[in-house]
Amino acid sequence: MKFKILHLLIFIILPVNIILGWGEEGHMLIARKAVMLLPEEMADFKQWGYFIEEHSPDPDKRKREDKTEDPKHYIDLDYYKEFRIGEMIYNKEKLSELYSDSIVNEIGILPWATVETYKNLVKAFKDKNRDRILIYSSDLAHYVADGHQPMHTILNYDGQLSNQKGLHARYEIHMVNRYLDEIDNSFYPQVPFYVSDPLNFVFYYITTANLVSGLIYDADEHAFAETGLRETEDYYRILWFRTKYITVLQMNSAANNLASLIYSAWTDAGKPDCKDLG
Repeated sequence: MKFKILHLLIFIILPVNIILGWGEEGHMLIARKAVMLLPEEMADFKQWGYFIEEHSPDPDKRKREDKTEDPKHYIDLDYYKEFRIGEMIYNKEKLSELYSDSIVNEIGILPWATVETYKNLVKAFKDKNRDRILIYSSDLAHYVADGHQPMHTILNYDGQLSNQKGLHARYEIHMVNRYLDEIDNSFYPQVPFYVSDPLNFVFYYITTANLVSGLIYDADEHAFAETGLRETEDYYRILWFRTKYITVLQMNSAANNLASLIYSAWTDAGKPDCKDLG
């Protein structure tokens, strides 16, 4: 009964998490940088980078028509006691046995949606189905980027529980768009690697995003305390000053982890010749 009451209170308080991951520009930047990191042996695939970049925001657009899409973009990890005590259950079926399918879906299914998309990409590579390869690569780009946005991993995703409502958009869209050129110039060379266990890998970077989320809330409070207002240029300048290091780090990690998952999907498919995709 205690759990049911907690669950009811949370969903009375919280609106559905429908805010974009890094904003359209941020998503496209991460996708572009990820494709650039892919090894030369995937050069024939890399020529399609423009498509993946342009279509990386597509999953957000699908939310308008597809009611099943929204939960794929987030997971409020701190809802689960198992996460709070450092024993998170990665298996979706086991988690559903404890909490029910409906609750797990409401709390968000980002890690499992990411892995499902990864598996679909592996199959598309095996089938040498160009259209599906590009669609699933674009979707994977979106879900991986969402998993690195700290506010897509917590219950207080919009500051609505800490009197900071609207922080989600202020941080990921308004601030990121203001400093997009600086972020672009802050990407550094990385080497993608083979991921042997995609589910554990996805949970690792989503957990990291959750654990650094407090820096964003602290930065918002500091910027507001200094300026007395939100949505001003001074506010955004201070917010950026206080969050730019973690923002750049998370977006760089998103790019390399996405590149690693695309490389791994191609490898799991037997490294098919991508010349046939032309």
